[in-house]
Parts: sequence; structure tokens; C-alpha cells
Amino acid sequence: MDREILAFLEANVVRKDLTGFMESVTYFASATFMQIGYAILVFIFLLQKNIRRSIEIAAIGIGGFVVNYCMKISFKRQRPPGPLIDPLQNFSFPSGHATSAFIFYGLLIYLFWKSRLHKTLKIILSVILLLFSLLIGFSRMYLRVHYPSDVFAGFLIGFSWLLLAIWVMEKIKKKAGSQQVASTV
Repeated sequence: MDREILAFLEANVVRKDLTGFMESVTYFASATFMQIGYAILVFIFLLQKNIRRSIEIAAIGIGGFVVNYCMKISFKRQRPPGPLIDPLQNFSFPSGHATSAFIFYGLLIYLFWKSRLHKTLKIILSVILLLFSLLIGFSRMYLRVHYPSDVFAGFLIGFSWLLLAIWVMEKIKKKAGSQQVASTV
């Protein structure tokens, strides 16, 4: 199925004028961009003196990288032949870009929903970020550096990691809040 989807994309979607755009899209989940993006988020919350949120953001980013890296070295799946960009030397499964996109942009969605932004704006930003994450995954298939199953797995892993991390953060926050209330009584 992976090869059939890649063959379909090659025959019906891939065009010289679109390849540069896909290279630009894929950059927004690259290791370089993710490091900058997480650093900016951590810095913003440090400026707001929200050290706990800064630590949570850093833990989510680092944890997502570790989960993806461990899976890559466990599965050791080779990349598709004939990439449209310089061939990558690491393993294919799961897609680190798809994983990173769902974690980072999903985290932004979460932070927007925790903010005081108007609900309509939260919905619009959430839809845009979700669609952009999906486009990043598509760009990895388009550029022939990942099989569709790599990308799909990356989405699932990224989403699962983010949900788990947020659940743990909220549990810790709730427990800390209840302990603080108990100590004041």
C-alpha cells in the first residue's frame, strides 16, 4: 500500500514547481526549526515568570524527540528509494517530522485553548495548525523521504505523546493545587 500511494503521488501530484514549496513546508518540523520554536516558547513563559510551564514545554519537546529516536532505532526501517531532496541517512519509521509537527503544533493549540483568546480565534488557529501539521506529513511523502505508514505512525505517536504529557501535567498541577489547599487549612 505504501508503494502504491507513493506511485500515485509521483504520477499525479509531484511537479517541479510544487517541490520547492514542499521543501519549505517540511522545514517547519525540522530539528533546526523545532529547537528554535521550543526555545522561543520556553523563553516567552520564562519572561512571564511561568517557570513550571517552561519546564513542561521543554519536557514535552525533549520527550517527543526521545520517543521518536528510540522507535527509529528499534524498527530500523529503510527510507523509500528516489527521494526528491538530498537522501537522509537515518531511519524512516516513524516520521520524525510528522511526530514533531503533531507534538509542537498540538502543543500550540493546547496553549491557545488555555489562553484568554476569543473562542472563535482559538478555533481558527487550531484548524490552521492542525491542517499545517497534516501538510507537513504530506510533504514528507511528497518528497519521498517517508512512506505513508511512517507519516501516519508519526501522527499517532506525536498525538499520543502530547496527550500523555498534557494528562500528566494536569494531574501534577491538580495534585499540587490540592496539596496547597490542604496546607492552608
